Amino acid sequence: MSTKTQRRKATEHRIKAMSHPLRAEILRIISERTASPAEISRELEEELSNVSYHAKQLVEFECAELVSTRPVRGALEHFYRATERHLIDTEACDELDPIMAEDLVCEFMQKILDDFVASARAGIIGSDENFHLTRTPLVLDAEGLREALEAHERARLEISEIESRSTARMVESGETAVRVSSAQGCFKMPDPKGR
Repeated sequence: MSTKTQRRKATEHRIKAMSHPLRAEILRIISERTASPAEISRELEEELSNVSYHAKQLVEFECAELVSTRPVRGALEHFYRATERHLIDTEACDELDPIMAEDLVCEFMQKILDDFVASARAGIIGSDENFHLTRTPLVLDAEGLREALEAHERARLEISEIESRSTARMVESGETAVRVSSAQGCFKMPDPKGR
């Protein structure tokens, strides 16, 4: 299966996953941390059976995976994490209802802003050298824009691999996780002269 076909299938699964409000909320939570349906049901004040059902559906849609279990009062508590961040392929975005597509873009940007504000309010960002912020206005031709977008995708995939290796090390060592927000952006801007 080609990379493009795989991305298309993954996007279709994410769209199905996010088509139900509870599933979308569960996916949002497990994209940020590993969690069990019991934890999620308490956080969202939803029935445990509903959360468990939709968590299993996320696994079927290949948007989540079971990462561990632990015995709790004669039963097993299951812990899930997202297999990928809920990204929507730009080609699939073109096929979405325009309002849904705009809502998704705005939701992603709002999460980036929320992460920054939370870090700033906690006095974390800028308190040491462990951060990176750049804003680089560019002037590109069509090919340059395509190359820049491809570079951002390579960086996203590399960071995802870093996260996988980090998770494996933490499972083995028991080291406490450091919560991090990684954001990238590359998008066209309006002409400052209104042309």
